[in-house]
Amino acid sequence: MTTAAVGANLATFVVYGASLAVVLWCVVDATRRPPDELPRGKKTAWVVGALVGWLFFGIVGAAIAAVYLVGPRKKMNAGRW
Repeated sequence: MTTAAVGANLATFVVYGASLAVVLWCVVDATRRPPDELPRGKKTAWVVGALVGWLFFGIVGAAIAAVYLVGPRKKMNAGRW
């Protein structure tokens, strides 16, 4: 195995590991929200979208999770701090 192949595999592993971390952050944050902050239907959509997106398309799930983290999550946390 060449050094270039190992580097490419390592880079892919790091990208997918980071995207999984973002998806898990989204899932944990969304599931812990009370119903008055995040209604059940929207909570389910965010969680399923992030998980299914990551499982089937990899980085797409991370993109969905990132949209949640910078959009709805930011608005919900605005009143807390």
